Amino acid sequence: MTIDEVCGSFQIDPAKLRYYEEAGLLTCRRLTDGGRDYRGEELRRIGRIESLLKAGISPETLRDNPVLLDEDAKTGGERIRLLKRQRFRLLEDIHVKQQSLDCLDYIIRKAKDETPPRN
Repeated sequence: MTIDEVCGSFQIDPAKLRYYEEAGLLTCRRLTDGGRDYRGEELRRIGRIESLLKAGISPETLRDNPVLLDEDAKTGGERIRLLKRQRFRLLEDIHVKQQSLDCLDYIIRKAKDETPPRN
């Protein structure tokens, strides 16, 4: 598939694919005219990259932990460990945001209680 076909299929910008290549997350074959040629494994890898980014894993983390993009059964345990660590971080973030929301709700209730009713 060409870069345009891949971008249409995955609904992503060509610059994003180029960034994945520059960051070392993705490689692809080059055609004689210099164009990119994405095939089965590259397409599956793009899908994994997109899924992991949507899950909140940074491109830097993917680059530094290539096992996250690997589907080899030998690396499954390490991949699961890293994914669970990311899940824990997200839960911590949710907890902090919930505390902020609770605090804001309290401030709003206090402000309503202190505001005299309109006649």
